[in-house]
Amino acid sequence: MINRTTLQAIEQVSRLTMAVILLTAGTSKFFSAGGFKAYYSGLFQGDLRIQIPAPMIDGYLTVIPFIEVMLGACLLVARFKPVSIYAWYGFMLSLLVGHYILQEWSSVNQMLDYMFLGMICHALPTGSPVSLLSDLKSAWSQTEKNE
Repeated sequence: MINRTTLQAIEQVSRLTMAVILLTAGTSKFFSAGGFKAYYSGLFQGDLRIQIPAPMIDGYLTVIPFIEVMLGACLLVARFKPVSIYAWYGFMLSLLVGHYILQEWSSVNQMLDYMFLGMICHALPTGSPVSLLSDLKSAWSQTEKNE
């Protein structure tokens, strides 16, 4: 059986990965000089089976970077994990639906990996507020003892 410290370290690494993904994505959108919004807004106005009004699309595209940065920051704080995980699921599902509407089937499939990452973080016990590095050091020393 895997000890609790190791499981907590894995949870912290998965939560950190989720946060870095969101913070990187959100920050890059803020510095795209409107390129992100213009690109995806144009795609949603194409010949698609499901048509969504442009103001709805543009509104959501406007708030996506704010959601990404806010959610990424929340994931860095263990105290917010319960709410952050469900927000992660909702946000990733919204992106999955967007790619489905755009008929980007490979992107829809790739979004499932992000859902699984959230499930890993959700299933594992939350790490203590102690720093991630100290928990990883403890987990590493436990692994060496077990070998």
